[in-house]
Amino acid sequence: MTKQDVYIESNTAQSLAAQASSRGKTLYSFTNEILDVALRVFGQGGNENEIFPAWKTSRLSKDIEGTPFLPRSLVWKMVERLYRSDPEWLLAEWFDAGRRLGERLRVLHPTLEDLQAGLSGLQSLIAERRIEVQRKPGGRETQPEIQLRVVTDLTPELAACGGRFVEGVLSAYSFRSTESRVKAGTIEIAAVYSPTRPAGDDEKGPKPRARPRHPDPSHPRGRKSSHVNP
Repeated sequence: MTKQDVYIESNTAQSLAAQASSRGKTLYSFTNEILDVALRVFGQGGNENEIFPAWKTSRLSKDIEGTPFLPRSLVWKMVERLYRSDPEWLLAEWFDAGRRLGERLRVLHPTLEDLQAGLSGLQSLIAERRIEVQRKPGGRETQPEIQLRVVTDLTPELAACGGRFVEGVLSAYSFRSTESRVKAGTIEIAAVYSPTRPAGDDEKGPKPRARPRHPDPSHPRGRKSSHVNP
């Protein structure tokens, strides 16, 4: 077997040595193993930017008992049909699903700032195209607040469910939604830091808001567009 010296950054070398030691492997064998995995990804058309997001999404999906390989279009169709028959139940379920995911995300990203930075390492949560977060520090008698804006191309039903999902994620970070609006696929949420759940709050979170207008059947479901509203 031909051997060849490969020079790497000192920090990377230290990290490799530490990981190899923690697994009871030699640096030589451990380095060859991870290079072999990466090369298999590249050989099948992948790239280095896909490896970490794919692993992270897969791990989170397992943690919340998610279902892999389910076409998004099928989920969207089921959501829209269920929304017409029982919107309150469906919105409550989406809130609860968001909270369960948020509890797992908080282990990896303890603060909202960490989460915002870490979202680049995750595959799309609700077909979002852009996420904007503005934070307002609290005063002596007020709690910190945030303004969240999520731009999507979803129909009103799907965006309403997406909004409740995001509210659930925020609740895991102890932020309680005080206002939520869904318009033309854009979700806007105002939330205040609330470290303790107010007495009497339902297990599934705040009550669902008004049901959005039923969409035009010709509206594209989650179709990408080159135009983004400011």
